[in-house]
Amino acid sequence: MVKHVLNAISFYFESYRGLSRDVWYLSLLTLINRSGTIVMLFLSIYMIEKLGLSKGQATIVLSFAGVGSFIGAYLGGVLTDKVGYYKVMFTSLFCTGILFFILMFITDFVSLCFGFALLGIIGDAYRPASASSFSVYETAENQTRALSLYRLAINLGFVLGSAGAGFIAGSIGYIWLFIIDGMTCILAAFFLLATLKNKEDLVSKEKTEQIGNGRSPYTDIWYLMFLFSLFLAGLAFFQLFHTFPVYCREILNLSEEGIGGYMAYNGLLIALLEMPMIFLIVKCKKEIPAVIFGAALFGLSFLALVLGTHWSVIILFMTIIVIGEILNFPLTYKMALNRSTAKTRGQYMGMFSMMYSLVHIMAPYGLKFSGDYGFDELWYLCAILCGLSTLGLFLLRKSA
Repeated sequence: MVKHVLNAISFYFESYRGLSRDVWYLSLLTLINRSGTIVMLFLSIYMIEKLGLSKGQATIVLSFAGVGSFIGAYLGGVLTDKVGYYKVMFTSLFCTGILFFILMFITDFVSLCFGFALLGIIGDAYRPASASSFSVYETAENQTRALSLYRLAINLGFVLGSAGAGFIAGSIGYIWLFIIDGMTCILAAFFLLATLKNKEDLVSKEKTEQIGNGRSPYTDIWYLMFLFSLFLAGLAFFQLFHTFPVYCREILNLSEEGIGGYMAYNGLLIALLEMPMIFLIVKCKKEIPAVIFGAALFGLSFLALVLGTHWSVIILFMTIIVIGEILNFPLTYKMALNRSTAKTRGQYMGMFSMMYSLVHIMAPYGLKFSGDYGFDELWYLCAILCGLSTLGLFLLRKSA
């Protein structure tokens, strides 16, 4: 028994070995930033309960944030290819921090729409830039694990943020969520300058050595179908952030602390399981089956929610959806990165981010759907979307 435990511990730590120092710095930067990214977790409740907006108005504000995210992902991709990932990352982090300080004073519906749209534009320019940087800071064979470490940092930050956000919102006040978000974004921007070198010269060299411009993501049919399949699953998955907190509040009668606790459990599971699971999947060369199975698990998780409202059902839902997330997200990220060249990397990762931004535009309407038809009906719809996504990924597997 002791031998098996020691082997498991050894395997766990082996999954972290061999990653570059720069990737660790990039992940630590992300941990700092994500530890403060807590406004969005309670934004729907904040708008409905504190600002007096209707569910429909809250949905529209969240959709405006998604529109901004879509534009930001596109601009971030284009700017990454033109001026480099480093400048885009710093500018996005710093300006996002400033904007959070401004947003805490905005309370009317129209201003909230445009304020969060601007936040999406500036904040999400960071995503294609940071994704592109992995090709510079890590070797090709380690990039999947590097992306998993990056996601681990995101989720550890999510754990810390979720655990504190419920207490802060319920005890101190929602306004402090904006203050902490702003401070951590600015801190992350200067941490970037202090720890990571700008290696744009390596990107320029790779571009010079390549012949031609490479295929465009806008004419890559396989890539477009791949993104559409991910889009369907994403519409369902992101109900976890847009609708599930309201479900916990209205149906389960949970406090902010209780909701934050469930969200923290989500991030904690990812922190414990993702790196060793991805290490094993890459070692066994089972990336494509893992991506397909991950999408299927998303659907199963939402079917679990219709079983009842007991706390054990919510834990079952969280556990299944987390395993699906581990199998699906980091591997699809790497598949998108592999389709690109140095000359089109920003555009490919920008389009990948744009797809998820489009998800953020559409997913909030799950909140309105639940208000019109009921939460159980929404969970069934989510399961159907995930089933279609699974089918699409299965059909694309041979030409991946």
